[in-house]
Amino acid sequence: MLLIGYSGVGKSALLCRFADDTFSEAFVSTIGVEFKAKSLLVDNEKIVKLQIWDTAGKERFRTITSSYYRGAHGIMVVFDVTSRESFEHIQAWLREIERYGSPNVAKSLGGNKADL
Repeated sequence: MLLIGYSGVGKSALLCRFADDTFSEAFVSTIGVEFKAKSLLVDNEKIVKLQIWDTAGKERFRTITSSYYRGAHGIMVVFDVTSRESFEHIQAWLREIERYGSPNVAKSLGGNKADL
């Protein structure tokens, strides 16, 4: 699973909350790509191990992060619900997926920071 979206929308915070159940209010910009793994029990019988990749949202890292699209089974576009600009650029992120992702990659949309 790959998390994409502009810098500051909360991709890293979302990943830390999901994978480690932790949260930090300090903003630290991701450089390049980072990942975490989490095992989930599905249908009370099967354990699935997820690798979730957190990409840098800054333009200068796009050449690095776009190379991770191809191997992803799922890509989530994350936006900040308090930022209209991040919402308005969802289509641009979907074009990035079409350009670099696998043809039938699963796509999802995540609105973040609803608590602010």
